[in-house]
Amino acid sequence: MPVNRVKLYFLYAILFLVFTQGFWERYTPIPAQPILEILIIGITLLSYKSILNPLCYNLLFVLSVGLICSISTASSIAYFKSIRFVLYFFFLYDIYRSTHFEIHQYLRLLKFLMGLVLLQGIASIIQIFVIGKQIEGYVGYMSSLGGSTATTFLVLVLSICMVILLYSNKQLPRKYIYFILLCIASAMLMGYSSGKRTIYFIAPITIILSVFLTRICIHKYRLVEFRKKLIYISILIIILFPIYILGATSTQFQLDNQVKKSGNRMEIISSMIEYAIFYENSEHKGRSTGRSGTTENILKSALNDSQYFLVGSGFNSYKNQNIARERNVIYGIVGFTRDVFSGGIIFAVLMSLWFIKVILYHDKIEQDPFFITLKYMILFSFLFTHFAYSADYVTHLKLTSLLILILPIINSKEYVHIKEYLLTYLK
Repeated sequence: MPVNRVKLYFLYAILFLVFTQGFWERYTPIPAQPILEILIIGITLLSYKSILNPLCYNLLFVLSVGLICSISTASSIAYFKSIRFVLYFFFLYDIYRSTHFEIHQYLRLLKFLMGLVLLQGIASIIQIFVIGKQIEGYVGYMSSLGGSTATTFLVLVLSICMVILLYSNKQLPRKYIYFILLCIASAMLMGYSSGKRTIYFIAPITIILSVFLTRICIHKYRLVEFRKKLIYISILIIILFPIYILGATSTQFQLDNQVKKSGNRMEIISSMIEYAIFYENSEHKGRSTGRSGTTENILKSALNDSQYFLVGSGFNSYKNQNIARERNVIYGIVGFTRDVFSGGIIFAVLMSLWFIKVILYHDKIEQDPFFITLKYMILFSFLFTHFAYSADYVTHLKLTSLLILILPIINSKEYVHIKEYLLTYLK
C-alpha cells in the first residue's frame, strides 16, 4: 500500500477521534484520548524522515528554552506533558505538508471534515432540544470538559468560511455554499449550547474583519461581485438579528428583567457590553477571575520578579491554587499567560512567534489574494485565542486539526496542483 494512502487513513482516524472525543467520554468507556495519541505517535514513527526542516529546528530551539526553564523549576515531567500537543500538531502538520495527495483524495478529506463540523451542530441541537439546557463543558461531540473551545472553534470556522464565501465565484456549486453556511450555523450552535457569552461579540468582529481584509486583497475586477455579496450578507444579518438578541437574552449575561421585557435592542446590547467589561476585570478577594485582570496580574508579577520573568513558576504550576494565589489570580489564564506562568516571558514569546511563523510560512510559492486573506484570518483566530481567550491552541488538537488540512494548501509546494484546482472556484 502506498505510504500516502496509509497516511490518509491515519488522518481520517485522527480527525474522527478529535471531533468525537467528547461523545466517547460521555457515553462509553472507550479511552478516546489515549487511542488518539497512539495513532499520532504511530504516524510520526512511520514518517520520521520527513520532519527535519527549518520549522522543526525553530521548534527545537523553543523547546530547548522550555526544557531549561523546566529544569530550573524542577518541573521537567510536567513540561513534557504540557508541550505534547504542540509536538503532535507539528508532527502532523509537517507530515501532511510534505505528503503528495491526489486532488480527489484531498477533496474527500475536506468533505469528511465538513461532515465532522456539521456533526457538532447536530450534537448541539440535541443538547438544546433534548437535554433542554446549556452546558458549558459540552462542546458538540468534541469535548465534555472545556467550554472555551465552543468560542475559539467558532472564530476559526467562521474565519475560514467567511473568506471562502467572499471569494467564491459562480463556478462553485450552490450546494457547497449551503454546506459552508451550515458549517457556520453548526459552530454558532456550539457556542450557544455551551452558553458562551463571548460569541455575541467576537462573531461580528470576525465577520467585519474578514470583509475588511477581503476588500484590501481582492482583485479589482471582482469588486462589483464583492459588493453584491456584501449586500446579501447585510440582508442576512438584518434577518438574523432578532435571533441574535433572543440568544443573548437567554444566555448568562445577567440582564435585568426589565431590560429583557422592554425589547429595546440597543439597551440589551448596552447591558451585554457592560456585563462583559465587568466580567473581564472581575476579582474575588483581590484576586482576578477575568481574563484581562489575570493577564495584567501575571505580567506584573513577571516584570517584578526576575526569576519568574526568566523561568516562570514551573510547568502546570498554574493549576496549583497556592502558587496561583501568590500571583493574585484564580481564573482567566489564556494561552500566552499559561506559558508565562509555566516557563517565563522568553519561552512564552518564543512559543507565540513559532506559531505565527507556522501560519505565515510558505515555500516561496506565489500567493493568491484568497490564500493571503485566509492566512491572515487564521492568524487573527490564533492571536485572539492565544492572547485574549484560552490556551486551546496548545492544550489539545480541536483547532490545530483544522490547520493540518488548511495550512498546507497555502504554504506547501506539494499542494500546488490542489491549490490551482481550488482557485478555479475562488479566483
